[in-house]
Amino acid sequence: MIQHILFVNACMRGREESRTWQLSQAFLDACKERWPKAEILERDLTACDLPVLTGPMTAERDARFQADPWDPMFAPAHEMQGADLVVVAAPYWDLTFPAALKVYLEWASVLGITFHYTLEGQQEGLCKAGNLVYITTAGGEIGDKNFGYDYLKGLSDMFGISRTHCLTAEGLDVWENDAQAILNRAKREAKHLAQTL
Repeated sequence: MIQHILFVNACMRGREESRTWQLSQAFLDACKERWPKAEILERDLTACDLPVLTGPMTAERDARFQADPWDPMFAPAHEMQGADLVVVAAPYWDLTFPAALKVYLEWASVLGITFHYTLEGQQEGLCKAGNLVYITTAGGEIGDKNFGYDYLKGLSDMFGISRTHCLTAEGLDVWENDAQAILNRAKREAKHLAQTL
């Protein structure tokens, strides 16, 4: 049963212009239909002021974790760890995704919250979610260069999230393509995915 959905919104062009936002909402609407009591927590990275992690800041983060693992600094990690389903929406930018998403994911990667090491030195994920859904759109064709999704797959494995899914709408700015038809098809795929998770 899905009770807590984390929606990481990296749709940097905003709700009015972002086609990634449209596709993400089709998926989330289908999730609401399937799990009407689920709470959706949105982390809006278009308005996020998380700083880029530096060496000194990482050292401070380690010290503050020892003092209080529930310090507000660790909110991204706790929201990632506690979600039953993680949904990440980000446009296809420069072969991956906007930098704000990478910053957020670094803040979500905290030893002792989202992953740890066993006494034998094996890395284990601590996140509850069984699925992560990555949603992206592109003006051109992504092909085999979906490096943003590749990164999320690796990070999901590190966090203990066993299944990842990618929803895409590609070729939206290719002049001979029917962009709305492509987006509508992706929205149908989004609804189907929500129904089958």
